[in-house]
Amino acid sequence: MKNHVVARLDERPRIPTTGMRGGLGRTLLTAFLVLAIVPLSTISWYATQRERQDIQREVTTKLFSVATMMETQVHQWVENRTADLALLAALPATQENVSALVTNATDDSIARDVLHAQLHALLAQDPAFCCLTVLDGEGQVLISTDTGIDPQTECPLTEQTITLGPEQATGLQSIMPDSTGETGLVVIQRITGPDAETLGLLTGWLNLSDLIHTMQAVSGLGKTGEIYLVDASGIALPQGQAVTSPGIEAALSGDNREGLYKNYAGVPVIGVYRWMPELGLALVAEQTQEEAFASTDAVTAAVVGATLAVALATAIIAAIVTRQITRPIVRLTESALSIAEGDMEQRVPVTSRDEIGILAYVFNRMAAELKALYNDLEGKVAQRTALLQRANYQIQRRAIQLATTVEVSQAATSILEPDQLSREVVRLIHDSFAYSYVGIYLLDDDNRQALLQEATGGGEEMATVKAKPVPVEDGSAIGQAILTGEPCIVKWNAERAQEVLFSAYIRTEAALPLRMGDQIVGVLDILSTEEEDFDADGVSALQNVANQITIALENARAYAVEREAAKRLRELDRSKRRFLTNMSHELRTPLTNIIGFSRLMLKGIDGQLTEQQQNDLQIIYRNGQHLLGLINDLLDISHIEAGLMELEFRDVNLADLMRSVLATASALVHDKDIELHQEIAPNLPTVQADPARIRQVLLWLLANAAKFTEQGVITVRAWPANGQVLVSVSDTGVGIPPEDRERIFEQFEQGSLENGRRPDGAGLGLALSKEFVEMHGGEMWVESEIGKGSTFTFTLPLQPDSPAEAGAGMVKGKEGI
Repeated sequence: MKNHVVARLDERPRIPTTGMRGGLGRTLLTAFLVLAIVPLSTISWYATQRERQDIQREVTTKLFSVATMMETQVHQWVENRTADLALLAALPATQENVSALVTNATDDSIARDVLHAQLHALLAQDPAFCCLTVLDGEGQVLISTDTGIDPQTECPLTEQTITLGPEQATGLQSIMPDSTGETGLVVIQRITGPDAETLGLLTGWLNLSDLIHTMQAVSGLGKTGEIYLVDASGIALPQGQAVTSPGIEAALSGDNREGLYKNYAGVPVIGVYRWMPELGLALVAEQTQEEAFASTDAVTAAVVGATLAVALATAIIAAIVTRQITRPIVRLTESALSIAEGDMEQRVPVTSRDEIGILAYVFNRMAAELKALYNDLEGKVAQRTALLQRANYQIQRRAIQLATTVEVSQAATSILEPDQLSREVVRLIHDSFAYSYVGIYLLDDDNRQALLQEATGGGEEMATVKAKPVPVEDGSAIGQAILTGEPCIVKWNAERAQEVLFSAYIRTEAALPLRMGDQIVGVLDILSTEEEDFDADGVSALQNVANQITIALENARAYAVEREAAKRLRELDRSKRRFLTNMSHELRTPLTNIIGFSRLMLKGIDGQLTEQQQNDLQIIYRNGQHLLGLINDLLDISHIEAGLMELEFRDVNLADLMRSVLATASALVHDKDIELHQEIAPNLPTVQADPARIRQVLLWLLANAAKFTEQGVITVRAWPANGQVLVSVSDTGVGIPPEDRERIFEQFEQGSLENGRRPDGAGLGLALSKEFVEMHGGEMWVESEIGKGSTFTFTLPLQPDSPAEAGAGMVKGKEGI
């Protein structure tokens, strides 16, 4: 036995390996490195970003403070210069001398000398002014002086200040650089006379160089920090250079900004940009990002170095730990491969009490049990083979049961005869499961006995015994299943089976109730020669089959009852149509005579009548006409239902037909406050229709509208749309409730008047109208609102493919209802 097993194992191909010192060690080492480097890298990145954000916030705050301080300083500096210039312009001596120069007085040289002295005194007092100029009312320079230039020489910026008109408002103006390359601000003050008239303008050129240098000195923005002013035209003061950047553009547009930008030279900076609307200047404070973030870069380098050092130390430690873990696992793997190759004597030494030691102990125990298992492998294989065969048998039997269930379902849906259905079901169960006997029993009307409906299998003597009625109370398997409503399994021994069933081979009987809800209608009875044929799964499958049989039998019974009822209804319908046709013909002859003679008498042919007699005859004549119309409607209905109604299609001018109908319908509203309107499209096309039937439909709709309208308007419309003609009749009557809008198109159904009374008529007009329209291939519907009226609309196709076939098709459809 052992040699046989070893020989079989030797035939196996050797298991290939990739080396015992490979994958697991690399995986553990990689895991250690990832677990160490990823958190450190994440923390380092986060710390660096936080440091960078803090520095940016700190530098931005510093720049903001400097910008605020510089803005205040610039405002104060400009205000002081403006006050000095305003004081000089307001001096009476200044006003008198300027007036003398303007009026060309004889002593204008004295006035010029005095003004020169005053201007020089202001220049000497305040070095911020580099040039002072006095303009006359025409904008011409009266006198100009500056620091360091001869009094007779013009100020370098005179040519620019000349452009200032005499009506220039007092304030500031930034000017472009001249040939000297300097740019600055001009302060303007009016010189007024006694009557507040403008004698001239006193302008002062402010030298911004000292102010900007002072701002740079006190800003403390580091080596690369810079603070400067930019006028509205984009000129930096006092450099006179045109500059632009996103921050400067935002500030010039009136939007204060701060953050990371590129300056006018394209260098990344941290900047603060503020607009000073009173001065028309933008204040810019910037520091390069390189200088601001220098400390952050150093910290980043240190963190990266520390991360690499930690990663190296982690790699060394992980390599040592991995080796300690993988070495015992390699030994276990090698031993497992040896066992797989047939060496059942392999054992692994247990050198520790940790998880790996426990694994080695379990491995050794498994190897011992595996060796014992191989010692009686043949017996195990035989046992498992038998179990597998039995399982396969059960699976096959279950598959047969499921297939039989499907076939029973198919039979239930395809066979509607109860007897044929019973024969097919017992045949399927008998042939599929190879049972000895299968029978279907149904309860009698008193529910006291089970009567055999259909059976198959068994010998002649067994069939005779099973064909007898089975009392419910006799204690048999069939009776127990009926009483309890649950499957009943009975075991038979050979002697009793031979005695009762005339077959000694019967071992088991299964009675499965045919249950419809809580009601038991019968039993599916099965006899088998196998004692274990009806286990729990088998009984469950057979009960499902029994449930399907019950449903199928009930469906077949219901179908038979419905078929018989339908047959009787068809007979009644034919009798009704014959009765209506015969009675209508029988009534029309005397009714025609009544109408004809009453008409002759009303015309006076038979002699003069009294007024009372004429009134009576008028009533007889009108009622006769009404009754004749009802009879004609009944005949039309009977012809439609019998499929005998024929339409005579021809070209119909709907406009002419509708005008003719409206002329006739005027008599319907002669005693009511109702107006008849028509709205017919001018391009209304010709339709293929039966003019007599369409005329009837229009008259019925108009009569219906007049019947339910006491006052208002009845409107008839017609228009083409989408290959058909639409015709509608609208009224302003009582309207139709939503629940009645479908019912009124049925035969003998009517609406109701406002006072709840039923209107005159038999309720056939709308039903026939809908039938006639549908026979033409059209549709009819109603739209209504309670208290506001109703609109009945129908359609007529312009060119039906085959009018005769369309009409016949509608009639045929009605016949089949």
